[in-house]
Amino acid sequence: MTRNMTHQWVLYSSAAIALGLTLAPLSAGATPTSKMHSGSILQNRGTVQISQSFKPPNRGTPPPTAGGATRGNSCVPNNKKPISLIPKDRLGLTFSANPTFYWHIPSSPAKVAKFLILTGDDVDVVYEATIPLPVQSGIISYAIPKNVLPLEIGKRYHWFLTLDCNPSDPGVNPITEGWTERIAPDVALLKQLEKADLKTRASLYADNGIWHEAVTTLASLRRTNPQDLGAVDGWNELLKSVGLSAIAAEPLFDTTISQNPVKK
Repeated sequence: MTRNMTHQWVLYSSAAIALGLTLAPLSAGATPTSKMHSGSILQNRGTVQISQSFKPPNRGTPPPTAGGATRGNSCVPNNKKPISLIPKDRLGLTFSANPTFYWHIPSSPAKVAKFLILTGDDVDVVYEATIPLPVQSGIISYAIPKNVLPLEIGKRYHWFLTLDCNPSDPGVNPITEGWTERIAPDVALLKQLEKADLKTRASLYADNGIWHEAVTTLASLRRTNPQDLGAVDGWNELLKSVGLSAIAAEPLFDTTISQNPVKK
């Protein structure tokens, strides 16, 4: 490693440790993985707010999905289905080895949901868990536990969430799916994130196409500051920017804990 690369790695390491990120070595000729933007400033409700609109990265299009299809009649009233909080191309980027996922769950007989993560070729099971569901409709979140092997940098994963309301006939259970890819953050973005407060950090994530961290940061702000109009507006703006305005005002439940995690 050259002196310049060594210096770059030191800066990268210091910033990443401050943010609790898992490090990946920088290789010769490495280039930043995300394009830097400066978050636009909005005047909103008498306060200055950082824009939280999501700017999707140019990562190509993931393979087509089933679009939440089920066989036969759905077990959920009015044939409603879970909705993934994910960009329109159904690919969410993350810096985290153990990202958090979000879904809107309709009211249903289901008491649990089945969460499954596969390799990008749909061959191997990477992780699976059973997630308890709230009685009322709303937005749930699930963080992959820290005690399982991390998602690997540079790999895409195909995940599914199924409402388990009819265990004897899984084909009628509503399902949603999406893709996740873990990437390594670049040094410049890490330095900006290290200095930013939560609202600015959410904007930096959204501006650079890092979906999982953008929604998680804004969800945290909304949970801890439910009366903060800036936090509410930021959450609404993020969801509107990916076509999810219809569920933005839904209750946001606390992060759930895995019932039966299966390690890699």
